Amino acid sequence: MSSHVQIVATPTADTAGAGLLLHFDHRRYHFGTLAQGTQRAISQRGHSLAKLDKIFIAGEVNWETTGGMLGMMLTVADGLAAVAQDVKNSNEARRKEGKREIATPNKTFEIFGGKNTAHTVATARNFIFRTGMPIKAVDLTLDPRAAGGSPTRHDYSTPDWEDDTILVWHVPVVRSRPAAAAAAAAAAGNDTRLGSQSPRARSRSASPPRKRQQIADNTVHDIVENMFNSDWSKDGLFETKLADVQMPAKIFIRENGNIKKYNGPTPSTRDAVVPDLTVLVRKPWPSAMVTDLPPTTMSDTSLCYVVKNRGRRGKLNPKVAIELGVAKPDFKRLTAGETVKAMDGKDVTPDMVLEAPMKGQGFAVLAIPSLEHVSGFLERPEWQSDELLDNVQIFYWIFGRGVFDDPSIQEFIKSKPHIRHLVMGADISPNMITYESYAALFTKLHRLDPARFPVLQFDNTFRDIPKVDGLTVEIGRTGMKAHMLPNFKINDAEIVPFPLLNEAEQIDEQVIALAEEARQKVAEPSFTDLVEQDEKDIPNRDALIVPLGTGSAAPSKYRNVSSTLIRVPGVGSYLLDAGENTIGQLRRAFPAEEYEAIMKELRFIFISHMHADHHLGLADVIAQWRRLTAAEDGQSAQQLVICGPTPMERWLGEYSQVEDLALRRINFIRCDSVSWKTRGGSIPGAPLDSGLASVVAVPVQHCHQAFAGVLTWPSGLKIAYSGDCRPSNDLADAGRGATLLVHESTFDDDKRDDALAKKHSTMGEALGVAKRMGARRVLLTHFSQRYAKIPLVEQKIEAAEAGPEAGAKAEAKDQVVLMAFDQMQVRLGEFRHAAAFLPALRRFFEVEEETKEAEKEKAKEAHEAVEKKRKK
Repeated sequence: MSSHVQIVATPTADTAGAGLLLHFDHRRYHFGTLAQGTQRAISQRGHSLAKLDKIFIAGEVNWETTGGMLGMMLTVADGLAAVAQDVKNSNEARRKEGKREIATPNKTFEIFGGKNTAHTVATARNFIFRTGMPIKAVDLTLDPRAAGGSPTRHDYSTPDWEDDTILVWHVPVVRSRPAAAAAAAAAAGNDTRLGSQSPRARSRSASPPRKRQQIADNTVHDIVENMFNSDWSKDGLFETKLADVQMPAKIFIRENGNIKKYNGPTPSTRDAVVPDLTVLVRKPWPSAMVTDLPPTTMSDTSLCYVVKNRGRRGKLNPKVAIELGVAKPDFKRLTAGETVKAMDGKDVTPDMVLEAPMKGQGFAVLAIPSLEHVSGFLERPEWQSDELLDNVQIFYWIFGRGVFDDPSIQEFIKSKPHIRHLVMGADISPNMITYESYAALFTKLHRLDPARFPVLQFDNTFRDIPKVDGLTVEIGRTGMKAHMLPNFKINDAEIVPFPLLNEAEQIDEQVIALAEEARQKVAEPSFTDLVEQDEKDIPNRDALIVPLGTGSAAPSKYRNVSSTLIRVPGVGSYLLDAGENTIGQLRRAFPAEEYEAIMKELRFIFISHMHADHHLGLADVIAQWRRLTAAEDGQSAQQLVICGPTPMERWLGEYSQVEDLALRRINFIRCDSVSWKTRGGSIPGAPLDSGLASVVAVPVQHCHQAFAGVLTWPSGLKIAYSGDCRPSNDLADAGRGATLLVHESTFDDDKRDDALAKKHSTMGEALGVAKRMGARRVLLTHFSQRYAKIPLVEQKIEAAEAGPEAGAKAEAKDQVVLMAFDQMQVRLGEFRHAAAFLPALRRFFEVEEETKEAEKEKAKEAHEAVEKKRKK
């Protein structure tokens, strides 16, 4: 058996933390932070999550360290479900053939972390739900060894956690704060109220008794268990009185022995009069029935880990065994630890014929997020234990800003010269491109249209690391590998090189020529005059639209999940959804000063629905906004307006117990309070907080509490956003005459059945909504994770213009349609300029597809040649 540990992510704009994958032949473990973007980084590296079994989160528990956790859990759960379905399908075939069935793999996926790991997962109970998937979240809150005292008085022979492959000791490092800072933090922690609409206040005045804490822990554990491993079924119906049904719900009745959908009056309002009927409704998700989580408090503890492979028994020396008279069939028994009889009847024990056992090799993951954790780290007895650190070969350091330069940390490192030290941190690690596949594509697009595809921000500069004789201290790089079994060995051959992004030189000459034609076209005075005449009635033509994530469901190598930035100069910044790693996408797209300006200007966020790919970046967006807008005294009057589904308000309140989100400065507007059908669309309260004249939320067909949005500014600028949905006439009406429509286009037209089943829109359907709405500018987004649709765009536009919607009353005046790319930047007044490059883009992606197909065919031929040679 072999094993190695490899760095898969380092702190960059794309990934806030550092992650390691520990590989064994049959299993994978993840150690380090599980920051947003980690899953996408692992995909970029070509690693599969199929064998990922356990995750050990290092550091404090907050969105910086756990922001990628929920997305990773969903991916793993879906992978387990796919395996189970494959086994089921295989067994159906085997039964028909009279063969013995194969067993479904009995795998439990576990995530370990500090206090509030399970609480963080449980906050997602209203939008994450799977069945039959044994996934657990475990808080490591107990300190196995009290800090201080002699290290020899602690027992290190028994690990804190183990399986048949590795041994793990977790080391909690407590933050030490001055009394004044601790009091201020406690005061901030007590505020979990949202600005104008506060959930029920929760007491944090004192720690609960041990028994009460145990009850709370068990409750959270059960919630997480039911999120992934319940036996809930859509077919599970129960009887209840119609008046007692909680709406919205699908209601059924029994009629003549059959079950059919009920279509009569429903208790949709308090005063509704309904018949005295016994009806059938689906059982709600088990976890969703939990109204409130047990209260918790913020943690000040950072987790570190010491990890070792299990030792291996020594090899049997056959020469010695034969000399002692052992029969060869007994060799196996000796290696298994049994005593055998020699030919002369004497006992032969394993120690007589086996070489010395091999000790397990190990490494440590040391997360010190702040200077306030340094003293707590140094006081831990584990670092003075020769027994624990025996055969620990590498320290993987994950530092917060300024920590590596602390003199006491430098002295500690010098005291461990026999250990290799790999250091990582935001002020240590180079801000290299993490997703080089997309960066290479983006760089090619930059060469075609530099105005819409400005160069991504990166910095490959190394900071100086002081050299000390006899000491190995290096900056950890993605791809660095350390072999642990059978022998320890460093392998730097797979270090990911800094992307030179010279792929832009490899563009087809015809594509370059088409791009040059477009540049000449938009530079002509006649083109400029045409645009000026056409757009003289468009307000805020300098408004910048930046798609930050244009993919669907999960991050991929080429697309992040949903988010779009609208930046209106002199007014503010606005976000339409905030999928995982929205902040990372912003940091990679803009220079540091401009990124901070965008965040300081942030005034409004619209969350369309509760599917994870549309809001798992929200907590980090709020946390970064809070940090950048805080006054020196920690107070600020600046407000942020968030409009979202009702469950989002509860989620913010529950998660704010884990991390300070400054909820007093957030004005949460429930979508149903500004619904197109109920309120007519003005923001209640203080619209000046958002810079908007009005916002309208339009209920759409996708999932429970799914909304499209229509934002209007005092200038007359009007932007409609579909979120995820089937085509909506209500959205077309609410957004009538919109300046811009941002609409999902998940499926191409030949996948309409998929769009119907999954409640999404096809490209043609999205363009149909745009025509009915009369939108002046259209941006299509939320695609499947490839770019092959680009060649079809112009055909779809022509088809929509010739279709039944062409005669609609609100037909757009000179409508311009663009396809969204991650981190593309287009001003509202430059849509025609961008559209001029569509022929170049169309040909570019045709060539890309042709090249990929040729490479696949070449690889196939090479494989067939090897197989043919092997068979000979």
